[in-house]
Amino acid sequence: MFHVKRRHKRDYQNFEALRVAMLLTFLSGFIDSYTFLTQGRRFAGLQTGNLLYMMIHLADGRILDVLSYFIPLFFFILGQVFAYFLRRWTDDKHYRWHRFSTYVLLVLLLFIAILSPLLSSVFTIGSLAFFASIKLVTFKRVRGYQYTNLMMTGNIRVASYLFTKGWVEKNQLIFKQALYITAIIASFMMGVMVSTILSHYFVEFSLYAALFPMIFLAYFVSIESEQTKNP
Repeated sequence: MFHVKRRHKRDYQNFEALRVAMLLTFLSGFIDSYTFLTQGRRFAGLQTGNLLYMMIHLADGRILDVLSYFIPLFFFILGQVFAYFLRRWTDDKHYRWHRFSTYVLLVLLLFIAILSPLLSSVFTIGSLAFFASIKLVTFKRVRGYQYTNLMMTGNIRVASYLFTKGWVEKNQLIFKQALYITAIIASFMMGVMVSTILSHYFVEFSLYAALFPMIFLAYFVSIESEQTKNP
C-alpha cells in the first residue's frame, strides 16, 4: 500500500530509482513471457498463475501436470529462504545488500541462459523461479514508495487510485507518483512484447537478451554509494 506524502528531492536510495524499477519490471515481463512460451505455459514469477493451472489440472485428475506447475512454486519458495540467509550474511559482512544481491542475480541469470538450451525444462523453470523470487524480495520500493516488480495487479490498482486521488484533490505530487507506477506497468508490458517476439525466433536462446537489462541494472545499483554520498 502506498503512503503518499511530500518527500524532499532525492530522498531515496539509488536502487529505488524509477529507472531501476522499470528495468526490474521489464525483466519480470520478459522472463514470465519466456517461460510461458517455452516452458509449458508455466510462470517463473507469477505464482498465482501457477497455482491456478495446478488446481485446474488437479480437478481434472492430471497429476503429472499438477507436479509440473508445482516445480516453479517450490523453487520460488526456496528463493525466499535463500534470500533470507543471504541477507543475514551480507549484513554480518557489512556488504551493501542491494548491490550484492544484484550481482548474484546477474551471475545466476548468465548461468541459466547458458545452460537452459542444454538441460531439461525442470532446470529452466526452477532456476528462473528462484531468480524471480530473489529479485522480488530484494527490490520493494521506487522513490521511497512500495511497489511490486513482479505482479502488476497491485500496481494497476494503486495507479488507478492515485490518478483518481490526484485529480480530485488537485495534488500534483500524487498524480506524479501515479505516472511513476504507470511507467512501471508499461515497462512490464514492453518486456512481455520483446520476449514474445524473440521467443518465436530464438526459442530458449532468447533468454540471452534478458542479460542486457540485467547488466544495466547492475550498473545503476553499483553507483549507489556515489549518489548517496552526494545527495
